Amino acid sequence: MNVIEWLESLRQQGMKLGLESTSELLLRLDNPQNKFPSIHVAGSNGKGTICSILANSFTLNKIKTGLFTSPHLCNIEERIRINGIQISNSDFVMSLEKLHSICEIEPKVTPTFYEATFIIAMMYFASSKIERAIIETGLGGRLDATRLVNADCCILTQISLEHTEILGDTLTDIAMEKAAIAREGVPLISIWNDDEKVRNKIVESVSSPELIEWYKIKTNQDMREEAIGLANLAL
Repeated sequence: MNVIEWLESLRQQGMKLGLESTSELLLRLDNPQNKFPSIHVAGSNGKGTICSILANSFTLNKIKTGLFTSPHLCNIEERIRINGIQISNSDFVMSLEKLHSICEIEPKVTPTFYEATFIIAMMYFASSKIERAIIETGLGGRLDATRLVNADCCILTQISLEHTEILGDTLTDIAMEKAAIAREGVPLISIWNDDEKVRNKIVESVSSPELIEWYKIKTNQDMREEAIGLANLAL
């Protein structure tokens, strides 16, 4: 089995929330995710748009910027970009080979497909000496692999009922999971939610209320305008 076949075989595990496997593998790789600062984005809608706008803005300002998103449309390399250019197939395979080798160290660790692509992104960004990363959360936030990035700013987009069998069947449950991307002492930019209970859950996620900056959506504001507004606050 070659490494591409090995990666594809990881799909059989399906979706598995938790940080243990990813944390162990990153540790074996000398924690590449800590070698650059990240903006971490979570939420139900608009994550990808906000990440793209932020990455483009930093790149235009001559800041070497990595972007990690999921899923991909045509090829897996789309998930990992630096200054808008996706990782080459040769670099992806080289990183994958290294990841596979450290997975085989006893005790063996088997990541999910998603966790593997995230770890490859961290390896590639670190080796490329990026100055900033924009990271899109995959699912939820509290137990998503991306929670391990070194974030100096977090963004929370609109929250809606989704993946209720995993994240909870109420908006407050989902808000708690997604707002858990907040770190102590790190600002959190969040869409204003009209539900007071949801807002309270978001406030509970940060160490100090003054670390939250709310973004209120205008009437009839479309998702792109919303994304631009949130991105401007983060820049």
